[in-house]
Amino acid sequence: MRDGIKAWKKAGYSTKGRLELLNDLIDVNKIDFGALLITEKDAKKLKNCTFVDFRDEAKFKKGHVKGANHVDYSDMFSKPMMEELNKSNSLIVIHDVPAVAGVIAATLKLMDYPNIYILK
Repeated sequence: MRDGIKAWKKAGYSTKGRLELLNDLIDVNKIDFGALLITEKDAKKLKNCTFVDFRDEAKFKKGHVKGANHVDYSDMFSKPMMEELNKSNSLIVIHDVPAVAGVIAATLKLMDYPNIYILK
């Protein structure tokens, strides 16, 4: 949730964790995110590649990778967005804040999207 643990609790969701989730988070933190960086040119060489631009709509409209899907960061986990992303495709995460791009990539990896890259 956007407002963190407080909002999660307020919405009535459990805050007790599962050991499996903790282990998954530890595994994700072992990822060398620098190795996930890819240029647009190299990404276009990948088979079944999907560019997903998580920047705000104004920045997306100002300029984006041709053919990129726009997903507002606040809608990242909406059902339509998740149904649109194919787990067999390589997903190229686009965001202008590297830390946010890393969080998105890590989250998608936790959700079993195997081929995640971050656009340089």
